[in-house]
Amino acid sequence: MHFGRHLRPPKPFPPGEDFAQVTNSGGVIAVLNEGTKVTFPSFEFLGEAIIINEAKDRLTVFHPGNYYIAYSVNTTIPTKVSTAILINGRRVSATTIAPVENRTEYNNQIILPLEEGDTISLELFGIVGTVTLLAGAGASLSVFKIS
Repeated sequence: MHFGRHLRPPKPFPPGEDFAQVTNSGGVIAVLNEGTKVTFPSFEFLGEAIIINEAKDRLTVFHPGNYYIAYSVNTTIPTKVSTAILINGRRVSATTIAPVENRTEYNNQIILPLEEGDTISLELFGIVGTVTLLAGAGASLSVFKIS
């Protein structure tokens, strides 16, 4: 592969990089009005400085800094479920999607400063019932330390 005189080849993630990519592929989530955390049992790709808990519903960061956080929720049936990121168990309002009409796709992203030991979760709330996620990319959560 030729990158030209002025371009450099892309660098892979070095060991110890702060990143996480987790997925729930086709799960069924029983949603409570006050909130239910999404679990990510299907796929996890974690750097050395972010871990997922045993319940697979919470990431913990070990290095302070600014983090890019993105999520996606794709359901099989349109619904008015609301979605949001939780930091240390508290909703981040700028990440909340509270639809007024039924929908099947929810996507949001944010950059936030996090401290050592802060936790990140994805929550569904605002209805009482079940949500069935699409097979494949049903729900995903991505976290990358950017500075």
